[in-house]
Amino acid sequence: MIRRLLLLVLAAVLLSGCSRGPDQSQVQAAVEHRLQAVFAKPVLNVESLRRLGSGPLADAPDGAARRIVYFNGRFRLARDYAFSDWQSLNPAALATLLGATERGVEGIARDGNRAGDLLQVRGSVTFREGPDGWQAVDFVPPPQATASQAAAGSPARTTIERIQNLFNTLPPNSPRARAIITEELAAADRQITRRLDRLRRAFVVAGGPEAGEYDLVARTIAARLTAQGFSASGSSTQGSIENLQLLQRGAANIALAQGDIARQAYLGQGAFGGTAHNPDLRAIASLYPEAFHIAVLADGPVQSIADLRGRRLDAGLAASGTRASTLQVLAAHGLPAGSVELVSSTNFDQAVRALLDKQVDAIASVIHAPARQLQRLAADHRLRILPLSPPAIAQLARDDPAFVRLVLAPGTYPGQGAPIATVGVTALLVTGTDTPADEVRGVLQAVFEQADFVAAGSPAGGQITRATAREGVTIPMHDAAERYFKAEPAPR
Repeated sequence: MIRRLLLLVLAAVLLSGCSRGPDQSQVQAAVEHRLQAVFAKPVLNVESLRRLGSGPLADAPDGAARRIVYFNGRFRLARDYAFSDWQSLNPAALATLLGATERGVEGIARDGNRAGDLLQVRGSVTFREGPDGWQAVDFVPPPQATASQAAAGSPARTTIERIQNLFNTLPPNSPRARAIITEELAAADRQITRRLDRLRRAFVVAGGPEAGEYDLVARTIAARLTAQGFSASGSSTQGSIENLQLLQRGAANIALAQGDIARQAYLGQGAFGGTAHNPDLRAIASLYPEAFHIAVLADGPVQSIADLRGRRLDAGLAASGTRASTLQVLAAHGLPAGSVELVSSTNFDQAVRALLDKQVDAIASVIHAPARQLQRLAADHRLRILPLSPPAIAQLARDDPAFVRLVLAPGTYPGQGAPIATVGVTALLVTGTDTPADEVRGVLQAVFEQADFVAAGSPAGGQITRATAREGVTIPMHDAAERYFKAEPAPR
């Protein structure tokens, strides 16, 4: 009897939730408006849409009530469209547009969709209550973080607690001391991981900063290799430059690296002169494009890249590809070394927090678009992405073949109604000439035949296809990779 009463109460709550807020016609109108605003020529038509429940969100900064309404929808393609194409609205951006996760949009074909194809979407629309009723607004929810814990009472736990106590007892006005502890812990974590991998003789896939896109892709590849029978491990690193150094020292088997940085290592340029020169570096595949972003506060004084002179710019870790690319982009805009104060955060989330706290005037990143952290800020109208000037884009493409011209399509970020011109580099999967052919083939099978990067939570995963696996490659291909792509041509 009690159970039946509880079920009745729950049903009543759900029904009341469904009746509150915008109705189905308002939800469908909001979805159709978003699609029309992004696609100048129709791509998706709403075939059917069913409003589900709704729930309250935290009030808007001005105190207005907000509510999120969920829906299931069927969307029919009006024309051929490849969401994986590097100049298109990609799967991650489409998911955000429809208030879904990447996993909540089903039916996107890795090698392009045809007119008449059906996408099924588990999405949402956020509304705010105003004088004229409910109005649709942009909203990007924060990610849900998870963390593992060491066993209580273990030596590892004791050490962690001691360091945590040291961190907590620092005076509040000691950011430099806290930064020292954070940097030392990050370095120790990377070193411990690599030593354990070598102890287990693991096949090491060098990725990037923890929880970043490179790190996620590397760990997904390692998981598929493990399923093949390899003892594989994805390793967190500072990024491209460190990855290439690890490859040369034999501390990693394969690695992700920006195409421009890989080219420097192959040619012995930049940070790779002398003994760091690696003429044996080879590409396995091109994975996806990474767009150069410079983000500033929407209400801040910086209106163009030229306005950064004399200001503070977070340009990534010193051993990252972002730092190297940022220097090139600044120089192309007439800002030589020293004209902008460059600072480093330990990760992109920290850089975003520094921007919001006005500790820096801008943040630079070479990252797959859309970047989730930047989406959330754009949805709150707190951020702008600066376009690169046409002369600078032309100079970068002319001086360095690793740079490709990119356009962030309208809708890549919430509220973005116009294309944003920038440059980009390709994220390459690289190795050495001495990597056995069977290992290279196993990696390629993992990437293009087995791994579901989107299901693993990778926003960039929807653009990893055989059709673009040789685009933007800046160094020679490994012989085994050449044979793989000849034997396994991309679908047309």
